[in-house]
Amino acid sequence: MPNSYAVLMPSLKVGGGNRVSLQFAREAVNDQKKCKLFYLDRKGEVFDNPFSNSISQKVFGDGVLSIVFFSIILSFKVRLDKSVDSVIVSDPILSIFSIIYANKKITRFVQSNDYLLFDSNSKGGKVFNLIYKYLFRVSQKYSYHSVVFNSKYSLNSYNDSLNNKNYSEKNIAHPAVFTIGHKKDVIDHPNEDLIKVCVVTNNHPRKGYREFLEIAKHSRLEGVCYTVISQDNLNSKLENVTHVKPDSDDEYVETLKNCHFFLSTSVFEGFGLPLIEAMALGVVPIAYHNPGMDEYNVEKNISIIKNVDDFDTIICKMINNTEEYLKISESVVKSSSLFTSQNFYLSITNKFL
Repeated sequence: MPNSYAVLMPSLKVGGGNRVSLQFAREAVNDQKKCKLFYLDRKGEVFDNPFSNSISQKVFGDGVLSIVFFSIILSFKVRLDKSVDSVIVSDPILSIFSIIYANKKITRFVQSNDYLLFDSNSKGGKVFNLIYKYLFRVSQKYSYHSVVFNSKYSLNSYNDSLNNKNYSEKNIAHPAVFTIGHKKDVIDHPNEDLIKVCVVTNNHPRKGYREFLEIAKHSRLEGVCYTVISQDNLNSKLENVTHVKPDSDDEYVETLKNCHFFLSTSVFEGFGLPLIEAMALGVVPIAYHNPGMDEYNVEKNISIIKNVDDFDTIICKMINNTEEYLKISESVVKSSSLFTSQNFYLSITNKFL
């Protein structure tokens, strides 16, 4: 086991993947290990940073080329830091430049289908996307100390980009879901006069904000109010939609707890962390299908939708059948019992470092 860790992050912006990396760092400190954060200092809402020895690199501008340039500089900072033995990196762009700090023991933690990162990103352009995909494949051939995955979907997606499918389910470490420690004080049943739906999203095309707006605009249901949790400046201007930028994890949890249903419109996830964060609170999940959710939908507790009509049908079914609502709430809580912070930390440190 290494004497010191470095956790390398694309930013401290609030997001599921960043939350998992930061939680590992916190658990390492709780375990009295030396741990240092390296991150790109980008504009936007951020997590509280409890690490006084963090190393950051200011990013000027939020374009792809700017992020690439400063990622290279940050990578050299990692290489030159003699206090660091082992590096954990998740971001695919930072992983590409991990060859710069190949003097360290590098663990690559894969959280999504990173090969498709820019397929729906208009900023990058087709030429940039082709270059990125080539470099992504090159980076898979690096001599990592270990490669870890957060789900079967991430594992299979990564293997699909390899000539030889090198990795198995032994390389999976389920990420931490911090909402497991929180419970609803009182189960608030939906009714025809008040149905509260929560969405966690951002302005990336794959996160499905447009799909959500289609539901909010065209649903024929009465009494539905939507809460959108996002750190991006999203404003639908719809009367039944409230936008929330949580200032803390506590506000995030309270917002989720006050809702009956969680609607996931993202179709590009390795795990779908916000969805299972809501599930752990007993909020009933509804989702557009993405492959990353399949392994924790074994009891079919996630209601899958394809369009607005499906959404309306599922909501009506739930509010008219309290017993089924309670059954689903119970099953989703049980489905997340493995995803604790300590289990994730020990899985990484005992098996891969």
